[in-house]
Amino acid sequence: MHDVPIEPPAGLEPFRPVARRVVRVFDADLTLVLVPGRAGRSGRAGPERAAFQRCIAERIVRAEASWRGGGLALTPNRYPFAAEQRILWADTPLREPDEAFWRAIGSWVERSGGAALVNQIGAAATIARAHAHLIPEREPFLDAVPDDPCPVDLIDLPDGVELRQKRLPFCVLGVRGPASARATALHRLAETRMTSACSFVVQRDCAWLMPRRCETPAPWFPQPLGAAELWGRFCYLEAAPFAAASADDLLHAFTTAGTPPLG
Repeated sequence: MHDVPIEPPAGLEPFRPVARRVVRVFDADLTLVLVPGRAGRSGRAGPERAAFQRCIAERIVRAEASWRGGGLALTPNRYPFAAEQRILWADTPLREPDEAFWRAIGSWVERSGGAALVNQIGAAATIARAHAHLIPEREPFLDAVPDDPCPVDLIDLPDGVELRQKRLPFCVLGVRGPASARATALHRLAETRMTSACSFVVQRDCAWLMPRRCETPAPWFPQPLGAAELWGRFCYLEAAPFAAASADDLLHAFTTAGTPPLG
């Protein structure tokens, strides 16, 4: 396996939120950031987004890759919502991560101590090709929410892996165990998922996934809710909803976007 570099690539855009707040939900802290620059992304979810559009992943990788190896490519993120944020891409067309992609993500997280965030179309992604946001920092939200053994037998578990479920009013499953075995389990879980869209947060000790039934849980949250929000960082494009957001709003956003817990 080719190790994805931990060192930040040249040309990273600095993360400069206009404002930042902390709101406590589920007895845990969620960070809210105002990042109006992210409105410039193409392909954002909404009623005006076309059902088909030319994929720009190949052009981005060709023009911006600072590293390539093992069928993967690393580029800066032009619209960051975290410090030193970069994007890991499948170097060839791949809509959903395969096991090798999950292994590369897990290795990077183990070595960096940061987090990897993955969305799919229908779960806040603006580009359909498999990619992960690699972030060398960690939000406290998921660590603060307790979890229990998953109550449903979903897959044949690799050695050393267990499935967990957060004590939340929506489904967040965890895959806990060694990074390499977690990759196998995540790949197997893709076959059991009955929703097309999902958001993933991979951290050093566990990978968490949130299956999706709604992408933009308006009026509770006016943007697509994805892996950044599951990680613990709500990203707002406009000042008024950022300033007005309450704990109840964020709770309803999660429960509207997610699916019922298992069991």
